[in-house]
Amino acid sequence: MRQDACSCLDEHIFILDLMFEKFSDSAISVLQSARDECVRLTSCKVDTAHVLIALTEDYADVASRALASMGIDKALLQREVERARTSASKDEAKPQVDSGKASEEPALSDALKQAVRESLDQGRYFGQEEVKPEHLLLGIMEGQGTSAAKLLEELGANLTFLRRQVMALMAEDCCFHQTAPSLRFALLNGLTDLISQSEDAVDCLSSLSTRTGVPLRGMPSRTDIVYLVSLSYMPEFLATQVAFQRYLLEESMKLLSERTGPLDEELTATIVSNGAQHLLSEVRSTIEYLWSTEYRLFDFMLDEGEHDLIGSVIEDLWWAQSEEIALHKLFDSALEDHRRKQVLSLQKRRIEISQRLTRLTGRLAETIRQCFVRRSISA
Repeated sequence: MRQDACSCLDEHIFILDLMFEKFSDSAISVLQSARDECVRLTSCKVDTAHVLIALTEDYADVASRALASMGIDKALLQREVERARTSASKDEAKPQVDSGKASEEPALSDALKQAVRESLDQGRYFGQEEVKPEHLLLGIMEGQGTSAAKLLEELGANLTFLRRQVMALMAEDCCFHQTAPSLRFALLNGLTDLISQSEDAVDCLSSLSTRTGVPLRGMPSRTDIVYLVSLSYMPEFLATQVAFQRYLLEESMKLLSERTGPLDEELTATIVSNGAQHLLSEVRSTIEYLWSTEYRLFDFMLDEGEHDLIGSVIEDLWWAQSEEIALHKLFDSALEDHRRKQVLSLQKRRIEISQRLTRLTGRLAETIRQCFVRRSISA
């Protein structure tokens, strides 16, 4: 099935076979279904909206459940896409499929190309070796102004809350199947993959330089590549992992309460606090391992003050994430009981905490940059 699906998306689409090797069968099925939806709608290119429709299928699992939790299904999305096409400006040429070229495959839109790249990053953030449908959903929501993002917003879906719902369902599945990789494993795998890609790109440029006889100056060394990749990748990875680890802990506490009975507030607070301290310790040991053993990047390791700076932001993210989870529970309870006034108040608080999480993620990136940039790089 994988080979057949890849072949029909291959020659006229930018994604190489190597990339498809990183996609699970279910993710490739989503892309194939998106292609079929594109043809059915007589569109010129496969776009993020077509992928969104495909993500409502049963084989999309986590993605389809996350969308269903917000009242979004295939029929609704199809109606909205068709309505948008019908009401499009008459000045725009209506996309048609030339019957004489029916065998040609539609290409991917630029927005979907970027979304596919983003889905690869999303898979790395969670330590997954394959891109799954839920990573595709996260990927198509990242682009500003994509057709999928616009469609979701028009249907009343809050993209931030949808991302959190995807993450919560992923944590639920990982906890049940005990498949969540460690933070160290996830970070090392992601860095290794990206560093390898960057080195391949540099080798390609060097080869072109040799063949053309045109010298290139200032080509980055492996140390430069490791440094730049780490600096750009680590903040988003850590922010994602903090949220994901908090959801994993929440699922673990649910399983514990099912076996032993409801947990009292004091015990819950102790478990969450211990979880924060464990995460801080894991982040520190992972950074030290990568820099001292795996890559030997710096002449001097981070000092206590720098570890404390990074740790303080991570801890703030952890507790902000905990507050968001608590607010989500209260919101769902108020919604079920039709307490409109409380729902509106909680919704406002949920938006505020989401904005705070965004600010903290930016602060984490700046803190890591400040701690790393001023350090000397080993030769």
